[in-house]
Amino acid sequence: MMQWLAQYIHDIEDFPRPDWKSIYEEVDRRHKDSDQDVLWSNIARTWMSRLIENLHAGYAIYESDNFLLVTSESDSYVSPFHAFLERTLKRILSTLQGIATDDGFGKYVVIIFDDIDMYYSYLSYFYEKEGVFGLSSGIYLNKGYGHFAFPHQNLVYAESIAAHEMTHALLSHLPIPAWLNEGMAVSMENMITGSAPLRMDNELYSRHKSFWGEEEIQQFWSGDAFHRPDEGQELSYSLAQFAVNSLSRDYETFIAFANKAHYEDAGEAAANEVYKGSLGGLIAQFFGEGQWQPEPHRWTSEHSNNEP
Repeated sequence: MMQWLAQYIHDIEDFPRPDWKSIYEEVDRRHKDSDQDVLWSNIARTWMSRLIENLHAGYAIYESDNFLLVTSESDSYVSPFHAFLERTLKRILSTLQGIATDDGFGKYVVIIFDDIDMYYSYLSYFYEKEGVFGLSSGIYLNKGYGHFAFPHQNLVYAESIAAHEMTHALLSHLPIPAWLNEGMAVSMENMITGSAPLRMDNELYSRHKSFWGEEEIQQFWSGDAFHRPDEGQELSYSLAQFAVNSLSRDYETFIAFANKAHYEDAGEAAANEVYKGSLGGLIAQFFGEGQWQPEPHRWTSEHSNNEP
């Protein structure tokens, strides 16, 4: 164990919670001449060792070239899953070339919890204690040392979650709005897992048409809608995917947009600069004319730069 690191990891609500601000300051003060990739992998490894001390005896740390995986799953699960993670990392970087990047130090950390209750207990530290939130099957936590967490799933579903959350990780350097982040993540998830492309059939169109109004579309732009506990969450992911598919038909132009889009205005300024039009027009092509453009002065939440 890295002895100096122990003072910066505190057990809070049954889990080790590193004081990342102090750790970054310590690294900058005393360890900035070290091999940073090795150093941060060791920091992550020490942190995960502390985590499994707080979990039951079945958990272990498994490593591949780019990943640290903490799970109680069997070797028959871990081996193909690790291979999938390595392949998926390369494929996302290749497919989203010019947008996604794995710049940074340390191996990617993936935690698979045995059950949903333990998963939500772990997540509670990162969210406000009050409020109603949508369900979560997995998450990329981009706070401190970014890492993935999800509850036990069968291998096929775990791969789907991993592809989605890894896309978030590889986009985390960009201050993009939630709808753009989620649209790319869902599109990559479907491509990598071979899922059928989402179609706007009559039933889905009717659901969208009934749901979206002036207030709801502002929740989409701000990111709030992705945290709704009702069908608005599902429809937000769907609309985000349609929006990204529409914008990315010319990929070179889409690269320029994705690198300029900012969550503060949902990417409206970038759309006007790159596509020479408002994002309101993007939504109008699906649902007809209306007040669809982002209006940031109406937003009240901080969800816009979070990754569900």
